[in-house]
Amino acid sequence: MTKSTFAPQQPFASSGFETRKFAHRREPYWASINAIKQLAVPAEDLIHHYPAFAGHVCLARHLALYEAYKLTIGLAGHIAEAGVWKGSSLLLLAKLTQLFEPESLVQTHGFDWFRGNHPTEVEKHLVAEGSYFASQEDVQALIDLQNLGSLAMLHNVDLSKDLDVFFRRHDHLYFKLVFLDCGLYDVVSHCIDHFWPRLNPGGILLLDNFNHETAPGETRAVMEKLPGHRIHTFPFAQQPTAYIVKPSFDNPHRVSSLMR
Repeated sequence: MTKSTFAPQQPFASSGFETRKFAHRREPYWASINAIKQLAVPAEDLIHHYPAFAGHVCLARHLALYEAYKLTIGLAGHIAEAGVWKGSSLLLLAKLTQLFEPESLVQTHGFDWFRGNHPTEVEKHLVAEGSYFASQEDVQALIDLQNLGSLAMLHNVDLSKDLDVFFRRHDHLYFKLVFLDCGLYDVVSHCIDHFWPRLNPGGILLLDNFNHETAPGETRAVMEKLPGHRIHTFPFAQQPTAYIVKPSFDNPHRVSSLMR
């Protein structure tokens, strides 16, 4: 195997399943990124003409978020992202509400502890400690510089254990779209416990790493907490890997009793 020249080291372990499918495209992609950087393109062009520079996989991710958001238009509730990192998904979703729901009360809430990944002993071989770190100050600066403070809000919480306290303080919060962008078992499990009951029926639970070798804990948590739910995917995007539409009746016994 040829040693990578341009592609950075991945912060997660792979076992040759899902990551193998597109591995041959990784080095050419990063080579093109390096070549574009050598062009010294003005920052304004990178912002205003970003489709000319972004790869199709990156664009597909943004389109998947757009498609997931579109499914929720007309539903009551806010938008939540668990695992903010650099704020790209959070701010895209906030701007979509700005475009399509300008007079609604919908807000986008980003939940993170802004220290990067902290895998347990069981998962530490899968992802590097501290990976996917970005400071809360940097993300908040992006929000403030674009005057999005009334649309996008950051909450510094430990997503493996602190949501109960958070929602006791903010009991009114109800959601129509919840994006779990975190991958670790304890985090995903805790998020499902607290976000799913607050997700509007017909709302979307969006999963970034379901059925992916790099985050088996996410798949395990989903299968344990939400057995029997139909799980969809976006055929044009690698990630998010899946989504669930919350059914109108979560309890089948309740459905049968109402139909008697």
